[in-house]
Amino acid sequence: MINRRNFLWLIPLLLLITFPAWRMPLASFLEPRGGYDPEFGKGDKDKHNFILEDVIIIQNKTGRKTAEVRAERALTSDTPNEFELTSVITDIFDESNEKVNIRAETGIYNTETRQLTLIENVRVNRAAQNQKLFSDLLYYNDTSRTINCPGKTRLTGNNIEINGGSLDYNIATNQYTLGGRVFCTITGFTQP
Repeated sequence: MINRRNFLWLIPLLLLITFPAWRMPLASFLEPRGGYDPEFGKGDKDKHNFILEDVIIIQNKTGRKTAEVRAERALTSDTPNEFELTSVITDIFDESNEKVNIRAETGIYNTETRQLTLIENVRVNRAAQNQKLFSDLLYYNDTSRTINCPGKTRLTGNNIEINGGSLDYNIATNQYTLGGRVFCTITGFTQP
């Protein structure tokens, strides 16, 4: 006796019995086209490989702009989250919104650590205090708001010139720390 409930079990049984007849056409239909190359997935992958022109990077902290980095060109590097910059002009703003202008030929910006590394002919101009700094390497860390020049630096200002082995500057406290051999020349100084 065949009723609807028993008929429902006949469909899978019918598919199983006729499997040899429809297996080959279905297998050829589902076969991937173009073959299989096991070396295909092992190749080098360029995840990010591009060039940006006229780049502007703006850094904010608690809704206030802390730095603006402009570069003629930004290229991706071998290190993830890093960009190689050329013709870099950076404006760093302190707590009173005073601007410090920094220029360099090349630089590296890490988007994860928010650190900017400036290389070759680094020139820092602090126009409000008439101070200028010259170095070949400068690190700016936006998280700690510090500037570090690990190599020789020359700082000039009103009636003063300081040459040092290294320089650290804290933007929040407005404090300089010079290391190594420090040579200072003060002009216009009168003895008491």
